[in-house]
Amino acid sequence: MPNRVGYSNISWPANQLRQALETISALGYQGVQFLGWVRESYAGQELAQLKDRLGQLKLFPAALSCTKVKPRPDSPEAFTSQFREYAGFLHALGGQVLQLVDGGKPRGSYSAGEIKSMGARMNELGKWARDSGMMVGYHPHFGTLGETREGLGSVMDSTDPRYVGLIADVAHLKLGGADPAEVIRTYRQRLVLLHLKDLRRDAYDLARRDPDAARRMPIRFCEIGRGLVDFPAVTASLRQGGFQGWVIVELDRFVPPPGGPAESARINKDALRSLGFGI
Repeated sequence: MPNRVGYSNISWPANQLRQALETISALGYQGVQFLGWVRESYAGQELAQLKDRLGQLKLFPAALSCTKVKPRPDSPEAFTSQFREYAGFLHALGGQVLQLVDGGKPRGSYSAGEIKSMGARMNELGKWARDSGMMVGYHPHFGTLGETREGLGSVMDSTDPRYVGLIADVAHLKLGGADPAEVIRTYRQRLVLLHLKDLRRDAYDLARRDPDAARRMPIRFCEIGRGLVDFPAVTASLRQGGFQGWVIVELDRFVPPPGGPAESARINKDALRSLGFGI
């Protein structure tokens, strides 16, 4: 696989960011995706120190989650000022992808006009990001409008491919009932980032019976190869589509093994290597 592979700091508590970065680097991952709180905690001189530390660890700041920017179909909020703060932070670090999720309700009954209006606001943010040398990736997330395949399709149809790409999270897609490999094939021209983690069977089964109960589950995911995601099909779809962008392990809502998040990162590294990723 030609992709560079990174890891999200979401697997570690907020007070362990330093340990997280050191572990990610020591294991041979090439980049990192930051949660939105990192922008809030590392401003001014601390931003420069974080950038220096990333350089020392040879970690590329691949992406940033714009945590407080969640456009909703039923709200006119623009989020422009908040988004520019996230974008300015990632730009200062030298990063690439700004992650957005929608704030809509799963299986929500929204009009075509509401969806179109939300898409227009996302396009505005994406155009600003592109003009600044970055890109916006939409992350269909369990518990949002993008939870279902239909909801994902409505968001993608309402946004301009020039300004809004796709961050395909294989476990969230599977949990919502979609086929991750099909989504990757269908939107191969818009794929800007891939999130890898696996899905627990109990979470998947509950989501089929009672989606509302599944959304309240504190534990949903697990290390790559230990759940239900068909990773050979995923890598085959990546090869078919020629995707060469970043792959990020984004493991949250999981039960850490005895060695904690660092051990999970090692387990994921071994799984990634068995799938053909160069790490």
